[in-house]
Amino acid sequence: MTYVTFDSLRAAALRSRPSDTGRISEADESSPSPRRVSDQPPPQAATSPLPPPPSPRDEVIRLGAHVGRLCSAVLTHAPSDPPRNALGPEMVETESFPPTMADVGFWAEKSKGRDEIASAVGMILLTIFVLEQACGMDLRVCILKKIELNGRKYPVKLCKVRRRTHVIVWMVEFIHVVSSIVPHSPSFISAQGKSGKYTAYSDQTGITKTDGQSTLHTDPDESLHSTPSSSDSDSEASSVEANDLPGADTIEGITLRIRRFATDRSWCRYHTPRNIVLALLGELGELAELFQWKGDGPDGAPGGLQNWLDADRDTVGQELADVSIYLLRLADVCGVDVGREAMKVAAEHLTRRG
Repeated sequence: MTYVTFDSLRAAALRSRPSDTGRISEADESSPSPRRVSDQPPPQAATSPLPPPPSPRDEVIRLGAHVGRLCSAVLTHAPSDPPRNALGPEMVETESFPPTMADVGFWAEKSKGRDEIASAVGMILLTIFVLEQACGMDLRVCILKKIELNGRKYPVKLCKVRRRTHVIVWMVEFIHVVSSIVPHSPSFISAQGKSGKYTAYSDQTGITKTDGQSTLHTDPDESLHSTPSSSDSDSEASSVEANDLPGADTIEGITLRIRRFATDRSWCRYHTPRNIVLALLGELGELAELFQWKGDGPDGAPGGLQNWLDADRDTVGQELADVSIYLLRLADVCGVDVGREAMKVAAEHLTRRG
């Protein structure tokens, strides 16, 4: 199987992006056309001149526009999320349980609506790569660093201890519901959604809202070697080892590492399409907040982040990674081959431009 690399997508994104960095191109505004191009990088890439360097603020706003199109497509075409919260906290997650949406109903059947959502996801990924270049960053490195940091913020063993504690609470709540002593509490469901906020583990991890958040000195390849402890009783339910995954220079390899991260912590039951879209919106807002008062002068111009403090650049990299992680997770859950979808969108834009 041929995988889509970060380098090939970066090249396709820069070649196909709008030449006018201040507005979305006509090709971006039109509806997705039928898939009629190959998965290979556009043949024009060798000869097409590159547009002017992108501006970080332009690309953040453009990213927001494309995420808005994704939300519109999801609202128009996609069904509501299934009631995954009904899964008891005692249920152990594996690579195949709970099943993703990719094999269920709307997401498993080819349709114009699903194609529109897939195209929007591909366009968002292309825009992220352009923003990566505008900020002078390496998206792959940003993502790997954030995975490593999140691994320290949400240790597998601590998340599983919380899950096991919830078994008792869940049983008590269940008895209350059945006996009609008290109504079922929605706050209980939300409390267990992500094994708690990372600050719940601060006394053991040392990571707080102000300390331990930097990835400036993080080895991006450290996350490639982190696997669940073999002494953990649930280790047989964990996903495959890192050495069995596609390379970390590919979209597929990073996507599977994100899936493993969620599976090991029993978070997949909450990773439904609309949940992830809303999470993606939240992370985009945090990314936009970093640029909102910078203006379109030197700090908002191409290469403007060169004048930023290292700590501020690190924060931008982390928020860019968060948006990317949720996008890749959304594609994985919905069965969208986001790497090839992005290549198709890039090729279509070049074809329209002639």
